[in-house]
Amino acid sequence: MNAHEAFLHIQRTRIIAILRGPVLGREIDIAESLVSGGITAMEVSTVTCGYAEIIHNLCAHFSSRVAVGAGTVVSDAQLQAVAGAGASFVVSPGIDAKIVYETRRLGLASFPGAFTPTEVMLAVSSGANAVKIFPAATLGPSYVRALHGPFPNALFVPTGGIHLDNLKDYLSAGSLAVGIGSELVGRPEFEQFNAAALADKARAYVEAAHA
Repeated sequence: MNAHEAFLHIQRTRIIAILRGPVLGREIDIAESLVSGGITAMEVSTVTCGYAEIIHNLCAHFSSRVAVGAGTVVSDAQLQAVAGAGASFVVSPGIDAKIVYETRRLGLASFPGAFTPTEVMLAVSSGANAVKIFPAATLGPSYVRALHGPFPNALFVPTGGIHLDNLKDYLSAGSLAVGIGSELVGRPEFEQFNAAALADKARAYVEAAHA
């Protein structure tokens, strides 16, 4: 999947499920449940053991059905590993212009992280496709809305502390999408996986996003 196709998935679903933790060996089952619930964009964090293998497995299994990206990319070595595994978009917790440039050169979508207007300006000028606002819950949806004043054409993906009860507020503030981690796939899902329950949970998030 190329960057444009991945971007369309994210734009359509408005939710990026962040997979972090003991995912290896369970990635297909987890992803199948998310897809069943309507979530077709997933980000595998590089803090997860076997992240490149997980990305490769998801890409091979789902092909064009799912946009598979990499998160917490903070070095060129990680970027090359996830690009080689088939990731179509790259998310970082902060902004590194060299990583943004190399991500775009490789044909992947770049979502660097930012928090302040200065960081947003740097991300946009570096060529980011969208900007991850992290940690979003610290200042809330009103902050995302305020950022659109000086950056009317920027696309934001708030991440951190977003859950079922507040994701609509972030989307209504003008966000492209939201990133959701342990609130969606967390300890309960890892300790006692229930495919139907996770699919229902994903469906509830999708319905809230499009309500």
